[in-house]
Amino acid sequence: MTLLVSFQNGPLRGQGSNGDLTSIGCVEFMVAKKQIDGRRIGQEDCRMLEVPVTDETWPEMTRALRLDHARKYRRVDMGISGTIEGYTVKEGPRTVEFTSAPDFMFPQAGNFTQPLRGIVKYESSKGSGMTLLYPENAPAWNGKLYVTVHGGGGSFREGTMKPWDQNFDPSEPMGKLSKFEKLMLEKGYAVAITRRNAEFNSPGDYSVTLDDGTILENRNTGDHTDLILGFARVAQNLLKSRLGKKPLRTYWYGKSAGARLGRLVNYEPGANTDENGKPIIDGILADDPGAGLWRPVLFRDGKDILFRTEKDRERFVKTVEITHQLYINERNDPVPESETTNFIINKWKAAKLLREKGLENKYRMYEVRGISHSGGEYLPDQEQGDVEILPLWRLMDTWIDMLDQWVEKGVEPPSTKSDWLELGDVDRNGINENEALSSPEVACPLGVYYPYPPSLGTRGVGTTGFAGFDGKSLEPLDGRSVRGKGEWYEHIGFVDMNLNGFRDYRESVTQAWRRLGLLKANETFSRDKYADCVKAAVSRLRKEHFLTEKLANFYIEEAAKAALPER
Repeated sequence: MTLLVSFQNGPLRGQGSNGDLTSIGCVEFMVAKKQIDGRRIGQEDCRMLEVPVTDETWPEMTRALRLDHARKYRRVDMGISGTIEGYTVKEGPRTVEFTSAPDFMFPQAGNFTQPLRGIVKYESSKGSGMTLLYPENAPAWNGKLYVTVHGGGGSFREGTMKPWDQNFDPSEPMGKLSKFEKLMLEKGYAVAITRRNAEFNSPGDYSVTLDDGTILENRNTGDHTDLILGFARVAQNLLKSRLGKKPLRTYWYGKSAGARLGRLVNYEPGANTDENGKPIIDGILADDPGAGLWRPVLFRDGKDILFRTEKDRERFVKTVEITHQLYINERNDPVPESETTNFIINKWKAAKLLREKGLENKYRMYEVRGISHSGGEYLPDQEQGDVEILPLWRLMDTWIDMLDQWVEKGVEPPSTKSDWLELGDVDRNGINENEALSSPEVACPLGVYYPYPPSLGTRGVGTTGFAGFDGKSLEPLDGRSVRGKGEWYEHIGFVDMNLNGFRDYRESVTQAWRRLGLLKANETFSRDKYADCVKAAVSRLRKEHFLTEKLANFYIEEAAKAALPER
């Protein structure tokens, strides 16, 4: 990815006369504090750095989308410090968490101790803040804002979070932009890339002062809605100042724990409203919610009261949720009987609950085959060593548009898609009319995508590798079968490419396609057969607007020249 910085028209705000970046104050964009029990809670300080940047996008996207121009953006790095009110626990699961939603988080993590109210002072010096990118040319802005929220794992203590003003790298002036965020920029959105201290597997970065004055150390803010919603409002205020108007719509994109937090924006009563009672976030794009949590249940006296009335359902903003089918993982929290440890089952059950609660008109879930937790959004051309991942951005391109059309114009998206019969069998006839989505790579397979690529071992659960149909090699072992101190681990993982239950030779592509019904018994794989299959797969996706015409044509062009295995 070639990225360039240009400094134009003399020194900028945040740029010294010698060209060095110097931070300046930005308190004028902060949100007014709240008065809570006689205490003023909210944002306290804001600093920013600002540069104009010009970028040339990811090579893969340049080819597919036929991008031949470089767009100019303004990059504003902001460090925000302040206080938030919330809850924590002294013992049991999730003690590292400081949350705005204790009735959702702690019981669903198997912790039934009494949550304790307190205040955290979050600090830009420990990474709290965001990077805002918006078009340098105001007419190029579509008038809307995307707030992106990363998954769990940000920790100043562990070195994965930097002070807010150390994120700008002249060699990567646009920052470590994902392909999804780049799509948003290409469509004309302003994008606010938020940062929060969200590590939940090790001690946190902040102390909590409880109501009784007790101080509890090592807490983090990964599941606190007020923090990110406050950042969103700062971004809105800055855009209004710079581009002349407040965003017409503000959307939330969250990945993993960021998607899980997006669920809380909808679930938590009163969270997603400003002082005028208006929603801060107008729609949510939730990408593979972490562990399939949090579930849409809120118990009072043993009864689930969440979204049981029309008034309560009205505050739910429209949501498109993506489920990655190959994310094979289990929680290690102790869970109550109503919960499960399995990630994908939790996602299925949440979708079913929302449908049963009358929210199908505001919620869609799309399960995608052949992909684990990573969508390859940070990998050039989807490959790195033995890691190979489907290009999820090609579908994300339409989901971004789909959510906007639904919110803006009321255009109904396709029905929820899942291989779980409870979700896909709409008319209850035992047939799944709405199976999970298959990209052309899965619908017309030249091999098998599988979790746990060998080089990453058991750490590869969130990524995939690829094993091709070559007709001669053994089916590969996956990363769960790595050796340790001369002994095999108890579980030996292999990639069961032909689904016969034991490890043997790989099929040829002809044998695999006959088994899958893509070829008749007397037919042989060929480029023409492959091209016809890709055209049919693309047509199915196009029919329900899961693929743009431009990307559909690109798939067809790729099929005509792709390197194919022997028959």
